[in-house]
Amino acid sequence: MNQTQGQVFESELWNSIRRFGIEGVTEAQLVQLVKHYELLSKWNKRFNLTRITKPGDAATLSYAESLYGTKFIAQAKTMLDIGTGAGFPAIPIAVAFPELAVSALEANQKKSLFLTETIFDLPLVNLKVITSRAENVDLSEYDLLTCRALDHAEAILPSILNRLNKDQRLMLYCVQAMVDKLVGQCSGSFKVETNPIPESETRIIAIFSRK
Repeated sequence: MNQTQGQVFESELWNSIRRFGIEGVTEAQLVQLVKHYELLSKWNKRFNLTRITKPGDAATLSYAESLYGTKFIAQAKTMLDIGTGAGFPAIPIAVAFPELAVSALEANQKKSLFLTETIFDLPLVNLKVITSRAENVDLSEYDLLTCRALDHAEAILPSILNRLNKDQRLMLYCVQAMVDKLVGQCSGSFKVETNPIPESETRIIAIFSRK
């Protein structure tokens, strides 16, 4: 019997989670992540939500990479994912951490609509969608800011870092060159912790906080 795309994705995601050393993901949470992938694949036929669609690629590059960020949530109670797109890392993190209040910030109306539909279909009571640009949102109410694939990141991230207060952290999925550029552009001094992402030669998770 041929497997459905969702079944292939589920198998690939379990394998990726194990390889990445991600702990604590339950069967019920995996079902939610598979449902998100199936919804994303369906919507992607009409709207350009993501270029990563093959089950194996999506499992590793989108979902497992997003979930790897859960290792660095620490004591955060609230999280804002800036430029979340199709929901990465917001949705995998919200699924894995139901006690974390996650806000997904997305200015694109079609992507925002997809995210809103996803909340009801999964369902995800700890996730809300904000349809706006980062400059129009009060960042101070969030313990943790995240950013993975923000459009025009080099132009927008310096202003986000400059708005970071001493009680907040920014978790950035990026490459080392981006970290070096941001540190040079921003006012004040920052502590930066970098963590290599498994199975990637260049990508890291960088945690910014004010000294």
